[in-house]
Amino acid sequence: MTPCAAAVEIVVKACLETPHVAAYSNACGTTEARVAIAKYHSSSPEAHIDPEDVIVTNGCSGALDLALSSLLDVGSILLVPRPGFPLYEEIAKSVGATVVHYYMKPERDWECDLEHLESIMPSLQNVRAMVINNPGASTGSVFSENHLSEIVNFANMHHLPIISDEIYGDLTFRSNRFIPMAQIAARMGHQVPVMTASGISKQFLLPGWRVGWLTFHDK
Repeated sequence: MTPCAAAVEIVVKACLETPHVAAYSNACGTTEARVAIAKYHSSSPEAHIDPEDVIVTNGCSGALDLALSSLLDVGSILLVPRPGFPLYEEIAKSVGATVVHYYMKPERDWECDLEHLESIMPSLQNVRAMVINNPGASTGSVFSENHLSEIVNFANMHHLPIISDEIYGDLTFRSNRFIPMAQIAARMGHQVPVMTASGISKQFLLPGWRVGWLTFHDK
């Protein structure tokens, strides 16, 4: 894939005019980058985040690794969608955690099967978090506002933080509209912490630059 010409031009211009942008920076990312990312993910007044709520990572995969490794340890459980991105399970296994898959419903445009989730929760102990992928890399699904609210209600009932993989963000087609999970959780009272993983590779058409980030939405 040819990278976005406008983005390349902006980065080259920045390197020529302000050489310090290519120097060492804060391990969490440059101030300018974190300000821009925080602004981008402050999708509504109630979902506002600060630059201190942002960590720049080595791609979205690096963001997922950071999020999952910080929440999981030996014997803990992570809920992941099936079908879904295999990396979630690989990261969980690397820290000794166990993955439990929850089903998606093809007849409902690949929404999360919340009935299946409710059915498996009584038998599980030490569940640390659930992962959602919206828009879906494996299914192409784009969750509605109502379905996102249902997921938040489920997470709130079971005291689970949500890790929202939103690397495909605004890459939607026809009448589908992407709504960030953090925006819904904020609107519903900030009862559920949301860690959003994203990056520039997909929606900004820069797949080889390996720049991602993790944002934290929590009261």
